[in-house]
Amino acid sequence: MPQPGQSALIIPVPTAAPLLAHVAARFPDVVRPGDTGHVTMLYPFTSATLEKLAEVAGELAPMDVVLDRVVREPGFVALTSSALAPLTAQVRRHWPAVVPYGGRFGPSPEAHLTLAMGVSDADAATIAALAAPVPARLDQLWVLRYEDTWQVTGRFPFGA
Repeated sequence: MPQPGQSALIIPVPTAAPLLAHVAARFPDVVRPGDTGHVTMLYPFTSATLEKLAEVAGELAPMDVVLDRVVREPGFVALTSSALAPLTAQVRRHWPAVVPYGGRFGPSPEAHLTLAMGVSDADAATIAALAAPVPARLDQLWVLRYEDTWQVTGRFPFGA
């Protein structure tokens, strides 16, 4: 659970909104309210200047991927793609001291699009079966900050 003042560095995936809405309609409370889809690069994030964030995003080329591989862990369902690995490494190398998710999932967990959290094994199996591939154009880094809800505090286009 995020704490007030924490931040995250994400890549928005708006094309995931219909799938997340479908999951949320069938399984209330397993999709974060207001989440239209994103791939998390770093959470919890650290402070970074606007110039640094713009520089990192400027080094990245927009890319098209299909999130088509289901990932299941206890209480969790997500989609990912091997195409995310180089992008994730390129972003994370700028903040080597930031361990994603505080190390809960190892030193370098796969970037992914979360479909559901806090689900039973039976519900996770159903959600995994519902998961359709999500084509995505990845072209921005966003910084989010958590207070009572997540708020976008910065948007940085790739290749700018």
